[in-house]
Amino acid sequence: MNENTPDSALNRINTNSKPSELRITDMRVAEIVGAPFRSALLKIYTNQGIVGLGEVRDGASATYALMLKSRLLGEN
Repeated sequence: MNENTPDSALNRINTNSKPSELRITDMRVAEIVGAPFRSALLKIYTNQGIVGLGEVRDGASATYALMLKSRLLGEN
């Protein structure tokens, strides 16, 4: 017999990615040297397997980005 209750409907939903439970678990920095400009790339890892890429902008250094790492870890 098939139940049509709200609880049974929730059991059929894919909840692999719950934004409210997303947390930053690590941040890595790679510095680009030898190009016409100097830039640092960021790679951010999450507890749900999502990886984000970004860059350090406005003349900030990779060192500055790494100083902020402790403030980002565990954040949503």
